[in-house]
Amino acid sequence: MEKVKKNGFFRKLKNSIFNFDSYQEFATETWGAGILYFLKLILLITLILSVAISVIQVTKTIPDLFNYIRNDLPQFSYSDGVLKAENDNKVLIDSDEQLIIVDTGDLSEEKVNEYKDKINLYSIGILVLKDKIYLKSPVNTSGLEEISISSIADSYGINTFSKDELVNQMNNINMIPLFISLFFAIFIVGFILISIYLILDIIILSLLVNIFAMILIIRMKPSACFNIAVHAISLSLILLLIYQIVLLTIGFEIKYFSIMYRGISYIYAFTALILIRSSLIKQKMELTAIIQKQKEIKADMERQEQEKKEKEENEKKENKKDDKKTNDEKNEDEKHVGNEANGEV
Repeated sequence: MEKVKKNGFFRKLKNSIFNFDSYQEFATETWGAGILYFLKLILLITLILSVAISVIQVTKTIPDLFNYIRNDLPQFSYSDGVLKAENDNKVLIDSDEQLIIVDTGDLSEEKVNEYKDKINLYSIGILVLKDKIYLKSPVNTSGLEEISISSIADSYGINTFSKDELVNQMNNINMIPLFISLFFAIFIVGFILISIYLILDIIILSLLVNIFAMILIIRMKPSACFNIAVHAISLSLILLLIYQIVLLTIGFEIKYFSIMYRGISYIYAFTALILIRSSLIKQKMELTAIIQKQKEIKADMERQEQEKKEKEENEKKENKKDDKKTNDEKNEDEKHVGNEANGEV
């Protein structure tokens, strides 16, 4: 198994995607290591996505908007809290999801309500009247948001305004400060939103990892489940980042991408658990073989020790016999010598 460097974020990211054997190492890490990897991963994704969105906005979206204002937006002027627009066609934009209506004439309440009903039929809608703006967005589910035009003008210190002045100001805009401002705004908002989004996914995936582990009869700590979930979601996030950039640039949309995004992380987590179980079984078999070998070695040593003791005891017995024989011979010699001294033969 390839050793994972504790402080190598990009090495961990690479191993999370290409090296399933590393997941056993990830499972042994602490809560702090998993959380730190999670935060670094969010920072990386948010950083790249913020740069991509800012570049697209500055190079494509904002220039397109400026061109629309210069060429297609009707002449308008603002003075004393009243907006006047010189447009015969009241509907400026009407697409599948967006509707923009500008009518600054003296309208009856019935006509205003008719416009509101039309706006409510779309995901995104804007109704501009002579003194108010009504906004409809997917985020605001409570209904149309009403904004006073005079309050917007007062917040920016504007008393009078016209299309020509707006075009002149657009021509003097420096794109570099605009890019920097957009980047920081998108980065801060994106980091918060992505963090909330991913925390929910990590919690769900951690619970699934725990369930998978119980099915496979693997005892795992909560920190191990969390770390496996965090690393298992790495490839999904990379693919999500690529998909979002492609969607922003060419508008290519993949149906059910969110299901595929989660499915990949589930497959990674389950595959990692299967390999961890196989590794644990292999380690257990190796440990059993080692224990059996140790038992055989111990039994052999005990047998050798027993044989050594028996040999020593036999040698002691032989020595005792030899000593006794020697003593008997000695006593016999002494007796014989005594008889000779007494004149006996």
